Amino acid sequence: MCKWRKCVFGCERFMSLFSLPKDKNVRQKWLEFIFGSTRASDQQLYVCDGHFSEDCLANLGQYQSGLAVRLNLKTGAIPSIKPEGEIRIIKIESVMDSELQIGFIGAGNMAFGIAKGILSGGNVLPTNVKVSAPSFRNLGRFQELSISTTHSNAEVVCSSNIIFVAVKPHLVPIVLREISLHITDRHTIVSVAAGVTLATLEELLPAGSCVIRLMPNLPCVVLQGALLFTRGTHAKDEHGALLCSLLQPCGLVEEGPEAWIDIHTGLSGSGVAFVYVFAEALAEGAVKMGMPGALAQRIAAQTVLGAGQLLLESKKHPAQLRSEVCTPGGTTIYGLHALEQGGVRAAAMTAVESATERARELGRKSADQRSNI
Repeated sequence: MCKWRKCVFGCERFMSLFSLPKDKNVRQKWLEFIFGSTRASDQQLYVCDGHFSEDCLANLGQYQSGLAVRLNLKTGAIPSIKPEGEIRIIKIESVMDSELQIGFIGAGNMAFGIAKGILSGGNVLPTNVKVSAPSFRNLGRFQELSISTTHSNAEVVCSSNIIFVAVKPHLVPIVLREISLHITDRHTIVSVAAGVTLATLEELLPAGSCVIRLMPNLPCVVLQGALLFTRGTHAKDEHGALLCSLLQPCGLVEEGPEAWIDIHTGLSGSGVAFVYVFAEALAEGAVKMGMPGALAQRIAAQTVLGAGQLLLESKKHPAQLRSEVCTPGGTTIYGLHALEQGGVRAAAMTAVESATERARELGRKSADQRSNI
């Protein structure tokens, strides 16, 4: 979760309005009510009372009667648990700037996952999003979400406040040179290109441009991503807060220094593929022992999913959870011994290291290309 808890873009006020109940099942129901998702886990939600007013139960009634598909922060209501347990409803007057327009240059998996996540948050309408790509190949799935599409990058820039540059790293200089004439101080440029540094982005864009470097991963397409971003010289706290708020439906969102971005690429961007290899090996082991392949694959996938969820929710160190599975002389410790003999731990660490170094190498190449321009 992001460290900021500002209520709306540009508002500097902080206030703890209400607390979620501690009971896990009840808390998840409230999170579903508020966000349309149970991924958020904060016990406290922070909002500014200047943007809220008392209201009736109309929105809740519409939701329960089926007239409203779901409750969300833009048009819905937030429950507040009083100390005595009574429920009251506080309707949001304004959560985000109604003029906020989102643009995507590039229509690949990352762009699609982020766009889908932003829309699922309920604070941005499909009519406020536009995507550009040179061909129709990947635009169809955006159109299915009622997102406007175009072949003109300049059109996206001129109609957007926040622009996600989601093209291959070697295309970033070409794209940024093309759109630079249209960039103004109202724009925030968010790059998701691996290895392209903030220095490169800021040099290719007009002086003073607001730039953020973001590294998502593939599970963003199912709203279970891990995203890390870092702000450029002219990106302020409120720009980070707004981005964080937009991206929260995509999964875990964190901010860190730029040096962590390449590490995140090795850990989570490439790490997704490492997990797939491990899941594939688990399933193949089960097939070797006589289980049907399709069933083994489903169980392996659920095993990875469940283990990750437990690791997140328990907040325990992986070693502690591992020891809780092991019993003296049991099956797990024998299997772990085999993994250690195969060097799985060292191989995983080396894989993250190698992927991180490759990301850094791409960054150096990007810098070299910039100096030759």
